[in-house]
Amino acid sequence: MIRRTLLRNNLRLFGTSARRLNANPFLYIKDFETLNTKINDNLLSLKNPNDDLIIQAIKACNDLQKDIHDYDKFWQDPTNEKLSKKISEILFNENITFDKELLTKILLLKLPIVINIKILQVFYERNPSSHIDKSIALIPFRHSIFNGDLKNSLKIIDLTTGHPNYINYRNDQLKSGFSKLMLTAAGITLFSKVGVQQIIDLGYLSSSWRHLGSINSMILTYLLNSSFFITIVKFGRTLKSSGGDFLTWQKGTFYNHWFKHSDEMLMCSKLMEADFKLNNYTENSPELVEELCREDINVSGGGSVLKPGLTRDGHKVRLLAPKDNIEDLKLQAYWMSGGDGFEWVEPDQDPAELIWRKHLDKFNKPSLNNGDSTKKLKWAEELIDEKKN
Repeated sequence: MIRRTLLRNNLRLFGTSARRLNANPFLYIKDFETLNTKINDNLLSLKNPNDDLIIQAIKACNDLQKDIHDYDKFWQDPTNEKLSKKISEILFNENITFDKELLTKILLLKLPIVINIKILQVFYERNPSSHIDKSIALIPFRHSIFNGDLKNSLKIIDLTTGHPNYINYRNDQLKSGFSKLMLTAAGITLFSKVGVQQIIDLGYLSSSWRHLGSINSMILTYLLNSSFFITIVKFGRTLKSSGGDFLTWQKGTFYNHWFKHSDEMLMCSKLMEADFKLNNYTENSPELVEELCREDINVSGGGSVLKPGLTRDGHKVRLLAPKDNIEDLKLQAYWMSGGDGFEWVEPDQDPAELIWRKHLDKFNKPSLNNGDSTKKLKWAEELIDEKKN
């Protein structure tokens, strides 16, 4: 009886494993040649394969890359490059529809940042007129910030919310809002003037109500004034929330630029914040400030209204400007007031930041994560001491 039960359980486990292998043909592959053959036979040869199969293939490439990365920290193994090209080959395949939904699923796999950047570039090559939404752009951006890779984080910004396609999309939003405002004003004008008169002519309304047409100017004035002030408040909030404590716009930047580039500014401010924390809350890296807040009169025009663009060397002018360091301003106020009105408090320890710093230590120094690894390197220290003596 016991033998029969064990046999049934083994058969069930075997059946489950068999179904899993049939559902995912890319499981348990440990070399590139086998994986390459499996992808060619089970994915690239199909017409209109489903997204799940595509994700499984890319995940298999990522799993194999992780195994290689354990001993190849500097990506010198040629298999890494082969796997990267294979992912590009999958996404360039004409039988695969590379849309925003598939892009989101791929980015959620948390592939290496270098691979994510190539995937974003492939998306634009497959969809030249499309843009990447901010909600999608934040997936690789947060992953890159979490790993402390600020350089590639900036590349992700330029490929998403700073890309010309996204700026055109925001410009279309601005034009659409302005058009709706004008159509509303025209509709009120037609209704208040023509509509009331037409109703009176049809006999449904007494001629004593003819004065309703004269309130047209009052309604339009109220609507336009309200819309104007609401727009100013919205732009002001966008400026304040986007730049945070780190960035503002250069003097002479027009309001429509604020709206079109507000998401780009938001991501740049998060980049500045991460850099500030990595520098132990002292200051931002001069190289990062120079890159984000570059000024060039030949590009921007130097007139009353500045314009973004590229310098002769191909560097981007974003029309951003750094804000004054709040901690420096507090310190100046402290010394000027002689300490009056100030109270010393212990800084808060943010648990999320502690987790982030521990992750960065493991990410940047994976071989020194525990005491056992450190003890294994003790022989190297002893050898150095012997050489010195």
